[in-house]
Amino acid sequence: PASQTITFANPGAQTFTPGGTVALTASASSGLTVALASTTATVCTVSGSTVTFVSAGSCSITASQAGNANYAAATNVVQAFAIGQASQTITFAALTNQVFGSTPPALSATASSGLTVSFASTTASVCTVSGTAVTLVSTGTCTIRASQAGNANYTAAANVDRSFQVTIASQTITFANPGAQ
Repeated sequence: PASQTITFANPGAQTFTPGGTVALTASASSGLTVALASTTATVCTVSGSTVTFVSAGSCSITASQAGNANYAAATNVVQAFAIGQASQTITFAALTNQVFGSTPPALSATASSGLTVSFASTTASVCTVSGTAVTLVSTGTCTIRASQAGNANYTAAANVDRSFQVTIASQTITFANPGAQ
């Protein structure tokens, strides 16, 4: 049988997106179909000539051609490329001013990655945070920081700070009319 070679282009570095894909190009000098397989299934999978991202990391694809009656098997060609972490952002709406002594609404923010956002007070003398609950400690400016540290697939998001005023509660003094004396 005649010999054959595989030409297999490296797609270059990619950025992770859930279910993201990249098309591969591989051909055999014989014109026979080249098979592609991932050797890093926890990072990427292959179907036909399409690679699907599973996680960030190093994706390694092997191109092979087994040959036939006219052509000997080609030497496998391996291409590896990086799937880098994706960036993410936090959406954290403005907070409304609160009267001291009231119970502020629960905090809510989302990360574009879908990962959980954490909250902390940067002004503990005015307000504290536990989970999504804010406790007002005194009057002044309360600043809440929303953060998301990232994971294997996403870089840390830029922190988002939101501030609101904690104002003095109004008070009413009532007393009974002592009547005529």
